Amino acid sequence: MRQLKYILRGLALLSLLIFNSCTNLDEKPYTFIDPDSFYKNEEQLNAGLTNVYNQFRSMMSDYTYIMRIEECTDFGQPCQTKENGHYINCWYDINNASSSTFSKLWGAAYVTINSTNTVLARGEKIDISDEAKSCIYAQARFMRAYTYFVLVRLFGGVPIPETFTNSLEGLEIPRKSIDEVYDYILEDLDYCEAHLPIRGTNKYDVWRVSKGAVQALLSEVYLTLASMEGNNEYYQKCVDNCEKIIQSGVYSLVSNYSDLWYAFNINAKNNQESIFELQFSAEAKQANWCHQMFGFANSFTIPGYGYMFYHRFGPSIYAWESYDKKDARRDAFVTEFFYNGTKYEFLASDNGFYPGKKNWVSTTPGNAKFYDYQTSADLKCPSANIYMLRYSEVLLNYAEAKNKLGSSDEALDKLNMVHQRAGLPALDNMGQDKLDEAIFQERGWEFIGEAKLYYDELRTDRLGKRLKEFMKRGVAEGMYLFQELQFVPQKSFLWKIPQSDVDSNPALEQNPDNLSGPLN
Repeated sequence: MRQLKYILRGLALLSLLIFNSCTNLDEKPYTFIDPDSFYKNEEQLNAGLTNVYNQFRSMMSDYTYIMRIEECTDFGQPCQTKENGHYINCWYDINNASSSTFSKLWGAAYVTINSTNTVLARGEKIDISDEAKSCIYAQARFMRAYTYFVLVRLFGGVPIPETFTNSLEGLEIPRKSIDEVYDYILEDLDYCEAHLPIRGTNKYDVWRVSKGAVQALLSEVYLTLASMEGNNEYYQKCVDNCEKIIQSGVYSLVSNYSDLWYAFNINAKNNQESIFELQFSAEAKQANWCHQMFGFANSFTIPGYGYMFYHRFGPSIYAWESYDKKDARRDAFVTEFFYNGTKYEFLASDNGFYPGKKNWVSTTPGNAKFYDYQTSADLKCPSANIYMLRYSEVLLNYAEAKNKLGSSDEALDKLNMVHQRAGLPALDNMGQDKLDEAIFQERGWEFIGEAKLYYDELRTDRLGKRLKEFMKRGVAEGMYLFQELQFVPQKSFLWKIPQSDVDSNPALEQNPDNLSGPLN
C-alpha cells in the first residue's frame, strides 16, 4: 500500500487537514501538529466526517477512473489521450500489474478508508449524545462500505484495516476473501440503516448520506451478489430494499430528464430523484474536474465548454446511435455548437475520424452530464454535482430483480416508469429473457457516462460478448482509434492490484492472471 504509506507519513510528520462541516463542504482547515490531539468535541468530530466526504468525493470523481471504467465497455468511444484510452477499450496488456489501470483509485480508496477509521476510533473519546455520534459514524461507514464495494468488484478480496494509523507500522495486511469483504460491507450498511434519517431536512442537510442512500446501495450490492451467484435470496433482498425506498414516498423521478443536469438546470443539485451525489462548488479544490477534462478545448476557447486539453472521451458513437430519436436522454449529449460564427457538429457519417468532415473536435458527442455552463466564462471552477445513486436506478434494480424472480408484470411496470420518462411509449409484455435484455438496454441509455455500466455488463456476463461485437464493427468500419480486441473479459475478471502496493506489502498476494474468453 505504497500510496497509503505516503499519506500516512504526511500525517505523522506534518499535520492533518480536516474540514469544518457545512452545507457546501467549504474547506476550513483545522491544523493539528499532534494527531493524538484530534477530536476533542462534536465540532471537531464533524470536521473529521467532512474530511471523509472530501476524500470519498476525490476518489469517485477522479476523471481517470470515470473515463477508464466507461472505456472498458462498448459505451465509451476509444480516445486519444496520454493515458492511452484506446488501449483500454481494446483490453491490451490487461494482466500487467506494473501498469495497473486503477492504481490511483486503489490508493485513494485506502485514504478514504483510513479517514473513516480515524473518525470511528477518535470519536470514542468524545462526550456527545449516542444519537449524534451514531449519526456521524453511520455517514462515515456508508462511504467506507461504498469504497469497499468499488474495490471488491474491481480487485476481488482486499485488505481490511481494522483501525486507523498515523504511522508506517501495522500496514502489512493480508487480503480478505471476496465473501469476507461483502460481509464487511453489509455489516457497515446494516449499521447505517439503523442510525440515519430517511432524508435530510432543514436540520439535517439534504446532501448528506441518508437511510434512502443506504437502502439504494444495499439494493445494488444484493443485485450484484445475486447476478454473480444466481441466488434468488439475494434478488429478493434487492427487491426488499428497493421497496423501502419506493414506499417511503420521499423520492420520485424528475419529470424532465434534462432537469437532472446542472448544465441545463441550475437547481438540479439534490433534487427529488437524487439519493446521493458528490457535492461541488465554484471554489478552489472543490471544482468538478470532469468538466474540465471532458469539455471541449484543444484549438478552441469556448466559454462554457471547458478549458483543459481536448475532449478526452465521451459516449461511443454506436451507443449514441442506439437511442430512439424521440428519447429525451439524447439531449444530454452535445452534438453541435457555434464558435466565431462557424457551426461545428458531429455527424455519424464522419465515422469517428478526428476531426471529422464537419470539423467536430473529437470522435464522439460531449456528455453534458458533467458540464457546468453556469459558473464562469473560463470555467476554472465548474460546480456541477455528480450522481452516485438516483431513483431511476432503484426502479431498474427492482425491475431486474423482480423479473429474475418471475414477476414480469411488476418488473415491466417499473421499467416503463423510466422508459416513459424519456418520452417513449410504454413497452409491452415480452417474456422474461427479452425483458431482462430490455432492462439492461434501459440502464445503458439511462446511465451512460456515470461509471456504472462496466459493473452491469460484468455481473450479467455481457461484457465480453458486447466488446467483441463493438470492436469488430468499429475496426471494419474504419472508426478512428479502434483496434482489434486483444482480450475478452469473462464474468470472473479481476484487475491486477498495483504492483507497487504488492511490493510494499509482503502480506498482499497478487491476483492470478485472467484468462481471455474466445476472441472469435
